[in-house]
Amino acid sequence: MTNLQKKNSPKTAGKDMLAGLDSDIIGVTNLEQWKDSRLEETVLKLLPETRSIVVFGLEIHREILDLSSPSRIQGAASTTDLLNTDSQHLSGRLTRTAYDISRTAHNLGFKALPLPSRDCPTDNRFIEAILSYKHAGQAAGLGKLGWHSLLISSGFGPRIRLGVCLTEAELEPTPASDVRFNCENCRKCVEICPAQAIYEPAHDEPYSINKFACSTYLTAAGGCSQCMRVCPPGT
Repeated sequence: MTNLQKKNSPKTAGKDMLAGLDSDIIGVTNLEQWKDSRLEETVLKLLPETRSIVVFGLEIHREILDLSSPSRIQGAASTTDLLNTDSQHLSGRLTRTAYDISRTAHNLGFKALPLPSRDCPTDNRFIEAILSYKHAGQAAGLGKLGWHSLLISSGFGPRIRLGVCLTEAELEPTPASDVRFNCENCRKCVEICPAQAIYEPAHDEPYSINKFACSTYLTAAGGCSQCMRVCPPGT
């Protein structure tokens, strides 16, 4: 079969590229659905031939998350470090999955760009990564953004880490998310945030967060995940 014939078979290509992956959730969105959007603009800068965005995630275990705390005692053992170690472990698996997808895509004759789950290139002037994985995850039907700006999935709430692979293969998109929650009646993340970085968003915005306050506190405390820990959909 020629590369041209392969590129005319998105369903077949999708089954080959997404079969047996190391992920708990996985979604696909076609870039043509986001014409003239910021998502399209961002993705095409990375891989101009992109037709599909594949987003996948692994669960952050509740038992590990419950042991995290934004407070530390100098010199004492901190169970928050368990979450940091877990993050490194999951990120390694997710990055490998991105490369597994891209390798299969290349074998089928498609271009693909695997992106790292951890340490994605970031513009530190604005604390803005070259691609927002959580926005891509929402576009791919994996969940919806909460007031804390985290992606709330149907299976694990915000307790997921994400990975992304871009490809020129035109894969079959997954359905829109059916996740339902009411941040306005909850507000737990706003109340618990030790950096006071989360605010009630404007009516036309999904969230409002001071990324600089959040990042500064996160670095100074050596870790923080309080908004994720108290989010009801993740319990």
